[in-house]
Amino acid sequence: MSSTTNIVVGLAATGTLKAAAYGAAESTAADLGFIKGGITIEHEETSYDIKVDQVLGTVDKITTDEGLKIKFSLAECTLPNLALALGYPEPAGGASAFDFGGKQTTPVNTLFANVQGPNGKTRRYTFWRCRPNGKTAQVYKRDGETLIDIEFDVLADVSKDPSKRFGRIEDLQA
Repeated sequence: MSSTTNIVVGLAATGTLKAAAYGAAESTAADLGFIKGGITIEHEETSYDIKVDQVLGTVDKITTDEGLKIKFSLAECTLPNLALALGYPEPAGGASAFDFGGKQTTPVNTLFANVQGPNGKTRRYTFWRCRPNGKTAQVYKRDGETLIDIEFDVLADVSKDPSKRFGRIEDLQA
């Protein structure tokens, strides 16, 4: 049955987007602050068409690849947020600078997104293993906010059951 309470509008007021070291609990995650333009979660699946001589057309499809991307724009242009976007560890507490270039590895993070859910609930997305994919931009302009655009690839967490390797979506009580 249809219900207008299932129509979701808006984001959570606070704690919308958090990042932690891979495997850490949400309670230890850093709140990334204000975002602008929402959070985009893109799921992509590649499949192989099974065809046989006796039938004109595809008789079945088998999934051969699956991917997930998380995209958002941070409105708080802090050094820790810039480090996250560029794929570097967070600068030491209170640091006024961090150096970058020539990195050998990129930290993997766990991301938490807390958004409005149906029926007044909070919907929590947990993405186990996320890595910035190198697509980031900051535009400093005279007539608008400087945003940090970030795109993360969600990597399969092979320590999890195969049906749970990207993450979890939960509707929490209001």
